Amino acid sequence: MNARAVHRRLLGLAPRARLLLGGAIAAGVVGAALLVVQAAAIARIVDGAAFGSGDLGALQGTFALLAAALAGRALLSAITEWLGRRAAERAMDELRRRVAAHVLSARARQVEEARRGELATAAVHGVDALADYYAKAVPQMALAAVVPFGLVVAIGWRDLPVAILLALTLPLVVVFMVLVGKASAERIAERRQALGVLGSHFLDVVRGLPTLRAHGRAAAQAETLGAIGERYRLESVAALRVAFLSALVLELMAMVGTAIAAAVVGVQLAEGALGFEAGLFVLLLAPEVYVPLRLAGQRYHAAEDGAAAAGKLLDLVGEPTSGGLYPQEGHRPPFIPSAPLTLRDVTVLGGAGRPPALDGVDLTIAPGRLTALVGASGAGKSTVLALLARLREPDAGEVLVGPLGAGAAALGGVAGAATGMGGAGAAVPLTSFTREAWWREVAWLGQRPALLRGPLAETLLLQAPDASDEELARALERADAADVVAELEAGVETVVGPGGRGLSGGQRQRLALAGALLSRTPLLLLDEPTAHLDPDSAARAAEGIRAAAAGRTAVVATHDPAVIAVCDDVVELRDGRVLSIARDREAVAA
Repeated sequence: MNARAVHRRLLGLAPRARLLLGGAIAAGVVGAALLVVQAAAIARIVDGAAFGSGDLGALQGTFALLAAALAGRALLSAITEWLGRRAAERAMDELRRRVAAHVLSARARQVEEARRGELATAAVHGVDALADYYAKAVPQMALAAVVPFGLVVAIGWRDLPVAILLALTLPLVVVFMVLVGKASAERIAERRQALGVLGSHFLDVVRGLPTLRAHGRAAAQAETLGAIGERYRLESVAALRVAFLSALVLELMAMVGTAIAAAVVGVQLAEGALGFEAGLFVLLLAPEVYVPLRLAGQRYHAAEDGAAAAGKLLDLVGEPTSGGLYPQEGHRPPFIPSAPLTLRDVTVLGGAGRPPALDGVDLTIAPGRLTALVGASGAGKSTVLALLARLREPDAGEVLVGPLGAGAAALGGVAGAATGMGGAGAAVPLTSFTREAWWREVAWLGQRPALLRGPLAETLLLQAPDASDEELARALERADAADVVAELEAGVETVVGPGGRGLSGGQRQRLALAGALLSRTPLLLLDEPTAHLDPDSAARAAEGIRAAAAGRTAVVATHDPAVIAVCDDVVELRDGRVLSIARDREAVAA
């Protein structure tokens, strides 16, 4: 994607961001107009004090005008910066949302391994650098296209020859900016490539670190990372050299233009062709003609990294997705406790030469029952949960909600979905609904739950904002977490999460489980909910899961005999296939 297309797509990310940028630019233009007022007021005050009556009382109005212009410029400068930052926040949020949506789509898993480190670097470093692009570079480039010519017009009102000379130098400055900018773009591209290689290689090393250590190759990889890091350092220094050259060229052209204007004004003053007030007004404004161009050059260099990285992310989110985040306008999913969930001939590829995570799985999750998924690590338990939660999409086959029967030939029709009667019509694919609509029906607990920073009560109530204190206490009891809260200095008001109260793995697991059990969603998905718990605590948590699952469809991936014992149905998986299904707590087939 070329630079112009990148800039056009960046500006089109969020309509509200464009409005804020327009406000920032308008504030900058008004600030430039106040600069003209400020220069005129200073020229009149100096002329009146030096060559007038010397009565400063007669200049009180001019002093007030100067003070108002100075205050107005300071205020408008702050407004410009604030509006730019707000626009940057909206655009960055939108870009991160689109990247996250793409990563959650099935197509994202097909991203080449070699690109993942580069895209990860762009998503973190690049999007953060995009703040300067929106907050500073875009408003300043717009001001650079308008303000210099406006100031030349103001100067021409007092001294036409100087205005003509300044107008002739402005295109030269722009030409030099373009020439230096091309060299800078080449350096920035080389630097970005070096950073992408460093990120990709580092990601590969982290993934393969156990293997590297086992074969004694960790030191060699450290040397390779050092060499790539040195390349990145050299490219960064080269980019800085070009940026300094750009600044030097702009400063030189501004100095020459200002010197020419000063020489012409001096000659006119000596010949009496120009008054002192007018001459001082011109001299005050002449350097300001080049300031917007100099600032545009500086801020463009500062924001170039962010714009380039954003181009890569825009290329990524522009790739077609299978399923997508919003396949169509979604209705409320027809999932009620009487609607089964069915995986029909589902295959999920393992990637990177690994065997499929699921291989032609046919499985029906009975509604209103507690189902355990069991099997060795890597059997496909977590993948089934991810499919039911729509955190992944199958590479083949489909996941359906609703009863299968003679009417199931109309799969894919959304008529039944629109009615919201999951148990009345034929089954429909989950892709008939937006992920956001489906997620409102699901409570999810992953293998490595994390607690968000904030008071514990607020963190737990995220899944049920209107839950009462009694419901929260009951969920804590069911997750065997009441004693954890009792040990905290401020109880449920204790700040947890990053930078908050430190918790052990078992404590964090039980609290996260309490949050999931507190939810009222009809579908409850738990991945190893009793991991890190001792047998007694796991047994109590298992009974709590059983109680919380009453009247809901619940699916639990587990190795824990205590959890398996309280489940209605047990599905055993092996190597991505269904090995056996035990109904009504029958023994699992050997």
